Amino acid sequence: MNNDNLYLNFYITRKMSLRCSDGGGPFGFDIHKALEVCYLIDKHNCDMIVETGTHTGDTTELLAKQYPNKEILTCEINREYFDIAKDRLKKYDNVNVVWESSEKVLKKINASKPFYYLDAHWEHYWPLVDELKTIRTGVVCIDDFDIKTPGYSSDTWNNVMCDKKLILDNIDVKLYINNPKALYPYPNLQKDRISGRCYFTKGIKENYFNDINWFKKH
Repeated sequence: MNNDNLYLNFYITRKMSLRCSDGGGPFGFDIHKALEVCYLIDKHNCDMIVETGTHTGDTTELLAKQYPNKEILTCEINREYFDIAKDRLKKYDNVNVVWESSEKVLKKINASKPFYYLDAHWEHYWPLVDELKTIRTGVVCIDDFDIKTPGYSSDTWNNVMCDKKLILDNIDVKLYINNPKALYPYPNLQKDRISGRCYFTKGIKENYFNDINWFKKH
């Protein structure tokens, strides 16, 4: 992976997000998260990128710049956010923005090795469990995950936490999380809100999580 190319794309991508506790920006303006995701996409040679929860397209635009030859599918159910992202991303031929609930979108995926970035923030319905049950094969990142580390935020909905129990109650996989003590090539300039993240693969033999200290078993 060309870290310098990612660094440039990351910091020239506009922060257009609305009403975000982290201030917006690609991957919540967390370059460590961006490094982890792009490392896994590159190492697994993923043939498609699927994002749930487009919001206004900050993360999507970074991925479109970084992977101009990969199909990117992103979905959003908030009409205001969808309209902004749709207009913003229309210049990228490899990006398809859809106004549809994520669990329905995931059922239509036929790629052999997709990368899933699960970041759908809900209104009246939390789609994560249905997303997990739908995924047949691929590499998965779940954002806003509880990694049991002070300073790292996570999400809850209806008193249910986005944590290890929730994942393993619904899917049988080996979990990895980001390593707060890892050494990255660049400092993280996000100071407002840093979230934990969880990773796993399904239907894939290769395991690249142990090849770099950005990840640890959970």
